[in-house]
Amino acid sequence: MARARPSKRAALPVVYTRGVSRGNHQTRRSPRRARVLRIAVAALLACLAASAIAFSAAPSPAFALQKGIIEPLLEQAPTPAARAALIDEIGAQLHVSWVRVAVNWSRLEPTPGLYDPAEVARLDALVDGLHDAGIKVMLTTCSVPAWASQSSWWTHPPASYAAGYQPFYPMRTTALPDYGRLGQYLAAHFAGRVQALECWNEPNLWPYIYPQRTSGDEFFAARTYLRMLKAFHAGVSRAHTRVLIVGGATAPIGLDDRMRTSPQKFARFLARNHAGRYFDAYSHHPYTPGGSFLHRPDQPPNDPTNTVTLYNLRTLLRLFPAKPFYLTEYGYGTQPSAVLGLAVSPSEQAAYLRQAFARARKYRQVKALFWCLLYDVRPPGAPADQGIYTGLREADGTPKPAWYAFRDLRR
Repeated sequence: MARARPSKRAALPVVYTRGVSRGNHQTRRSPRRARVLRIAVAALLACLAASAIAFSAAPSPAFALQKGIIEPLLEQAPTPAARAALIDEIGAQLHVSWVRVAVNWSRLEPTPGLYDPAEVARLDALVDGLHDAGIKVMLTTCSVPAWASQSSWWTHPPASYAAGYQPFYPMRTTALPDYGRLGQYLAAHFAGRVQALECWNEPNLWPYIYPQRTSGDEFFAARTYLRMLKAFHAGVSRAHTRVLIVGGATAPIGLDDRMRTSPQKFARFLARNHAGRYFDAYSHHPYTPGGSFLHRPDQPPNDPTNTVTLYNLRTLLRLFPAKPFYLTEYGYGTQPSAVLGLAVSPSEQAAYLRQAFARARKYRQVKALFWCLLYDVRPPGAPADQGIYTGLREADGTPKPAWYAFRDLRR
């Protein structure tokens, strides 16, 4: 999930129509110059309006769109009965088509070549339960194990982190074949039960690949990800299954620094380097970021040059025009959070949910939109702003208006 801080305020163009203020006086303009200025301003505004329409326009028909959801409680259910109850709610009550499940590589393969039996059994039980309920599964890999990590980065941590291993450091080049074997294992082991494998989560953010850029390579993270994608594709392909390989999984915003790369820049690098050979579908997380001036899904982000929301999703669609798109994370929070999501009222959350699905349906390439989460998350003992409040239910299980809005959407 995107853990982006609120973006800086974008500079807005200022147009003076009555003269230039100098201290307590104004310089007067001649009538002829004033007419010229008015004509120029009108032309500028017309151009801006036309650009905005062209930039955000979506096809008029509504295309089929599947509902997906992310719910960590599925992966953490204390008993089989608790997991079965969640699956019943997601499938029978909410009519969800897809569930996205995280595969923590460092937990699954703590030692090279040895998959942890308990972790495999946990994933098997969850996938089997979803499969039996007729729900499609997307597995998303994340978290580089210490044994696969490039240890030379461990002494150059981001601010507030101590030196040492962290799962966001890039994997060693010599470990890329191991990542490929992970893809092969997942494709073969879950053949017929899992419909899609997603290569990493939000690789344009530092919690998943750090650093994003170096003094010698502004595309360091994108280049690292491309190598991962090639290895993953090769491994999955060796399994000879029909599972979908999903690439991208980009977060909605980036400032093109060591911490975050904009989704546009990241995707353009992939497109220029023919990354489409290595995935069947592209994924993106088109959240409206915290700090946004405009909140609705059909309104532009603060800075469309470094942010891709549902409003300007075509920015990515046109880079991979032949690929289907899966929007594998989305949501609005109902409480302020430093971790994820824009805070809106519960009634606004429900309204924006409906609007988001309606807008996503207008893009022919978009096949599914995944809501994050079913239940709010509030870490025990942590400050309230460290929680995530995009859930359709509050943490205590109380349904929000969005629960009913989500249920009533077409499957």
